[in-house]
Amino acid sequence: MGNFLRATSRRLWRLIQKRRRCIGVVLGFNGCLWGIPAIYMALFTPPAPEIKLPSIQQLQQSQYDVYVVNWGFHTAIIVEQPQGWTLGPPNHPQAAYVEYGWGDKRFFMLSDTSIPATVAAAILPTPSVVYLRGRDAPPTAENYARQLYHRQVSRQQLYALIGTLEQSFQRSPQGNRVKPYPQVPEFVGYFYPGREYYIIWSDCNAWTLKHLHRINVAQSDIPVIFAEQVGPSLQGFQLIQGSP
Repeated sequence: MGNFLRATSRRLWRLIQKRRRCIGVVLGFNGCLWGIPAIYMALFTPPAPEIKLPSIQQLQQSQYDVYVVNWGFHTAIIVEQPQGWTLGPPNHPQAAYVEYGWGDKRFFMLSDTSIPATVAAAILPTPSVVYLRGRDAPPTAENYARQLYHRQVSRQQLYALIGTLEQSFQRSPQGNRVKPYPQVPEFVGYFYPGREYYIIWSDCNAWTLKHLHRINVAQSDIPVIFAEQVGPSLQGFQLIQGSP
């Protein structure tokens, strides 16, 4: 057995020596493809700001609703807004529910699915946007929601979730959200400039799980790209619409 392992190791080493240029090219390409964008994002992403929310004492309920909606290729988080708060967009600031979504500016906000825009979103750090929509009720199948998950969270969890979601916005020196873009005709809500960069391995679905993981209601230990990966990673949620 020992002779076999030594012989196998020698053959493998000779193969590596013969193919080292090819292996070097592959490793170098992967390093450039993933490493350089990661370094760029680490250097140029603004630090997460401190968010000043109203006092948690204003949250009068012990439990609040949180929804995760799968729109097809994209997922979003919908929170029950505490009474008297004004987190919603300009056209519905005191909505009962507020939907937060995030994604690539060209692909998401401008619906630009051209090859250049798609390739850029996949391999380059690109500007992001936060989508904010006020709702009187959670979405249904009639609103084109493919899947809708629901759970309740404590007021402490809701407060923490809203705080981390609000860190996705670009902020003014005074700590306020910067002004939204002009309303896009195809969308009811408003888009705001995002703080972080978008890239395929840090996309809208990874964003959803990242924020839910911070309040311990989702797993975030495997790479997530597709919307279908979000549901199985949720913890304590019930699928109330659609199929797994």
